[in-house]
Amino acid sequence: MDNTIFAQCIARIKVLETKMLDRAKIETLLEAKDFNEAKRILQDSVYGDYINMPSYEDGLKKALEDFYREMVKICPVVEVVDIFRTKYDAHNIKTLVKNRFLQKNLDSILIDAGTIEVSKLKDIFKDDNLRDLYEVYRDAVFKAIDEYNSNKNPQDIDIIIDAAMFKRQLEIAKETRISFIKDYIQLLIDVYNIRTFIRAKEQNRERDFLNKVLIKGGKVDLDVFINNFIEDIENFSNKVFHTEHFKWLKEGLEEYIKTKDLGRIEKMADNYLISVLKNSKFISFGAEPVVAYIYAKENEIKVLRIILTGKKNGVGADTIRERLRDIYV
Repeated sequence: MDNTIFAQCIARIKVLETKMLDRAKIETLLEAKDFNEAKRILQDSVYGDYINMPSYEDGLKKALEDFYREMVKICPVVEVVDIFRTKYDAHNIKTLVKNRFLQKNLDSILIDAGTIEVSKLKDIFKDDNLRDLYEVYRDAVFKAIDEYNSNKNPQDIDIIIDAAMFKRQLEIAKETRISFIKDYIQLLIDVYNIRTFIRAKEQNRERDFLNKVLIKGGKVDLDVFINNFIEDIENFSNKVFHTEHFKWLKEGLEEYIKTKDLGRIEKMADNYLISVLKNSKFISFGAEPVVAYIYAKENEIKVLRIILTGKKNGVGADTIRERLRDIYV
């Protein structure tokens, strides 16, 4: 692929990056005395109109949806954007499958940022017309329904659809023929498996459960997780010493052992992914700056949600700060 086809898109991204929230703005938000002041600080940002919606949560969801609509328009290889959009397909499919069993109206948590429009997905499930889904999702839905009917465990739905999501991402990566995209998806799979491994150990799950939830396709061999499942968690980072995950995982486990807060692992993992992508934004041609910007924008919205939720609930600045991921700009 001729990487120069991304030139115009990257030029547009450089302009959009100037409108992102910098560290100074984030700090100002953190130090805001309350929720209303935080909203006032954001009035002159690209989020001004969104947070003035009746619900700031709905506003941030709308900001995310609008962002992806824009990226689909400006990116010359839509599959690069679809790599990210697939997780919203997975989220929506999980929600609609659960809706079928729980008989609750979960429409409010659907996110119209996937590769399949929410309205189309709802029609697919309403009419049981699953042939209109990608094969990997269609097979996963049938499997998830069978598993739930057998075990009545909603977590099985999440596990099966998540596996299908990563499989679909690898399919898209293959379609693009861009090596960076494949490497990035493998990185996401590794991080997912590491997080899953640690959660499974701390929840005293059986090894059979781990076999069930680990995702194939990453660079870290699944045997690394299976063979070390009964070992002390403190030593696990040494098992991936030869990989790029050693440093962040070692630091994350040290924090977790002190605090027993699994959120510290999640934060370290997110910060690691941001650090990997930060260098990509300096590449002049190619998909790398596009991927880096999309990840950064998602992270920015996540940071805003954490801050605004904290302010809404009267949480102190230092406590909110501990929960924040790194930022891109």
